[in-house]
Amino acid sequence: MKRQVWLYLILAYAIAWLIWITAQLCGVGPDRGEYIAAFGVAGPALAAVFLSRRGQDTADEPLPTSLLTFTLLWLFAWAIYLANDKLRGVHPTASITYYLLVGLLAAIPAWILSGAFTRDPGVRELLRALVRPSNWRWQAIAFFFWPALLLIPAAIAHFFHEPLMRPQPRATAWLSAAYAGVSFLNNFLFTAVLEEPGWRGFLLPHLQQRFSPLLASLLVWLPWALWHAPLDFYRPFRFTLLNYLLIRVVFLIPITIVLTWFYNRSNSNLLAVVIFHAAMNTFPFVLPYYQPAFALVILWAITVIFTDRMWRRLPGSSASPNAPIPDVPANSNFS
Repeated sequence: MKRQVWLYLILAYAIAWLIWITAQLCGVGPDRGEYIAAFGVAGPALAAVFLSRRGQDTADEPLPTSLLTFTLLWLFAWAIYLANDKLRGVHPTASITYYLLVGLLAAIPAWILSGAFTRDPGVRELLRALVRPSNWRWQAIAFFFWPALLLIPAAIAHFFHEPLMRPQPRATAWLSAAYAGVSFLNNFLFTAVLEEPGWRGFLLPHLQQRFSPLLASLLVWLPWALWHAPLDFYRPFRFTLLNYLLIRVVFLIPITIVLTWFYNRSNSNLLAVVIFHAAMNTFPFVLPYYQPAFALVILWAITVIFTDRMWRRLPGSSASPNAPIPDVPANSNFS
């Protein structure tokens, strides 16, 4: 287990940091070739897929089905990235290069999602929960968690005439809705799908073989937070130390705990945490909110720690790292 964890971290960091640092040295930034840096986001998922391979051809899924799935997902992801840039007002100068590189970038989430139908059983076991949800309740909770967290306190704050953070206004309500939908799909495909198969799909189950969900969450949080460093400290709007502590420590620790809770409660369903991650990166930028309400995330994390006794190891935690986690009632005592 220890060897797999270290190999994963080395590969995830190497892929991402090499691309990000090289892109920054070449002058890449927002609205200026940022799609090149986006390749680095795939580091966690690519590392997880590589380490999950078993090299056995045992799947019944025919190759044409896998290729058709990849092709459709690729075209869809390509269209979503282009639409998202257009709605954001991004107008690249080198159009041909831009379209080709975005097409290449779109192939990565398409390849990862279509990996649920691959003939390699290890990769298929890792990725099948991305496209085959076992219980839609958890995917729905993951999606509506952020709108509820933002809108309910915002409505109360508005009633008492408290100031709200509001998104950039759009010309029409339909345009605002289109931007929100495309932005969610873009974050789903080009952020969450490229990260979560690694952090929650691979690293977390390996750590939970040996540690409690709470300790495993903290052991995922630290490398996940540090992994963002080249972006946090070298982007044009660089993080100050206070920004870093607030976002990567005060905010990201409870988020990591909640993501672990979603993963375990949904019976190891990777789609639930991917939806939660995409929603987290989308809704604060498209919905009004009352800033102090983000403290509710901390309250929610504390609640699930105690209700699920996350300081205790899960039953059957010595099983295969990608095996489903037993759906244990909230008041059960973990052994």
